[in-house]
Amino acid sequence: MDHVLKLFLVMVSFGLLGGVVNYINSYPVKGKKAPRPSRSDLLKSLITGVAASFLVPVFLNTISSNIVRESETDPIKLVVFAGFCVIASASSKSFIRAISNKVLERVVKVEEDVQAVKAEIRPVILKHTELDDKGGNGETAVIEVTEAGHGASDQVESSRLKVLQELSNSDYAFRTIDGLARDANMEPELVQECLEGCISSGLAGIIDNGLGTRFYITENGQAHLLNHNGKLSYRGDQDSSAG
Repeated sequence: MDHVLKLFLVMVSFGLLGGVVNYINSYPVKGKKAPRPSRSDLLKSLITGVAASFLVPVFLNTISSNIVRESETDPIKLVVFAGFCVIASASSKSFIRAISNKVLERVVKVEEDVQAVKAEIRPVILKHTELDDKGGNGETAVIEVTEAGHGASDQVESSRLKVLQELSNSDYAFRTIDGLARDANMEPELVQECLEGCISSGLAGIIDNGLGTRFYITENGQAHLLNHNGKLSYRGDQDSSAG
């Protein structure tokens, strides 16, 4: 007999057996006043018992058990598998609820892991991808600066551009504050202040990839640099023409 068919028959038959056990256990204890189970309750117990029995392979997979595979060559393993089916079907409601919660937790965990991987990979992809002068949302990226004199604003703008330039030109996709301060020849406190402004403007991002806090440039940051460099080049051409 095919092994899959054998497992199917085991799950159905022992699921029904566990459903009967569940039905018998639902009888009220002597001396206690409680409604006796009806025939419809027996049908429900049988159906939920078979359903719980078919979830046994899922349960065994979550605990990394190889009983299903090993039962093909080892009859004792098949008996153990049948025992699991009886246990699951005899406590079908609790078992189905527990497995459902376990599966949902794993789905959420996988989704979180996928998002974490995307967050770490995106700056690497961005570093090796040519962008135009538009940000990720199709709008030109700009740096927001606090209201102050033009001289102070220009200095803040220049410092942030310098930090962005180091993030863009670095061999590393993720940078530390000390590393940026060293390469940009700036004080770490100033670099941190510039990064905070860039992050709030969407020009840089922050991540903890297990090695500590790191910073990276975003699409909008790359677009802003391209836009700024383009303006500088245009001004240079105008000055040359005027000369």
